[in-house]
Amino acid sequence: MKKTSAGAISRPKTGSRSFRESWHNGGDTEIFLYARSLRLAAKTLAGTLEADQNARTDWDVCPVVLLYREALELHLKSLVGEGSNFLKKRTDPISLSGTHSLRWLAQIVCQIIRTVGWERDFTCEGVSSLADFSALVNEVECFDPVARAIRSSRAGGTNSVSQYYRTFNIVQFAEALDGLLDLLDVTADGLAATWDQRGEASGTEFNSADDFKPTIQ
Repeated sequence: MKKTSAGAISRPKTGSRSFRESWHNGGDTEIFLYARSLRLAAKTLAGTLEADQNARTDWDVCPVVLLYREALELHLKSLVGEGSNFLKKRTDPISLSGTHSLRWLAQIVCQIIRTVGWERDFTCEGVSSLADFSALVNEVECFDPVARAIRSSRAGGTNSVSQYYRTFNIVQFAEALDGLLDLLDVTADGLAATWDQRGEASGTEFNSADDFKPTIQ
């Protein structure tokens, strides 16, 4: 599966697939554009903070984290929405739309990748396996500043949160998330294209032993 850059991501095609109940209720183009805007805003803010570190406070990286987190959630949902067609039981669209759990979404992504046999192709910088992928997603889940502050307060560590973000490497974080978002995007496109090629004949079950490869060129 060929990797792409942020600038190479194309607008999703609409009307190419027959209608089926989906988590986005037909709003995939708008959601895609929103996710891209979140990512671009996060990259811009991260670059600003890196360029003027003297004016940066301990908490200034938090909006970058939250922007990337929401973009990641939408990309995970997009992949699950396309890829759950290959599972024996599709992910419930209502549950998929309503969840905000990155860990739960990542678990389904791993199921999809294993089902279609793309483990070797599902890689990017810093992600060489599904275990690495899950670890990175779990790490982003833990970055939530509010949840971290609550945990710290319960533990009696009033200064640990600000100290954590003071040493937070926002450049490395942005690079890791950019690579992951590109990977999720190109994989979702590959799953959709492959499903279209297979057709949606009633009663057809997916067989992971089929001659099945990514279609991204």
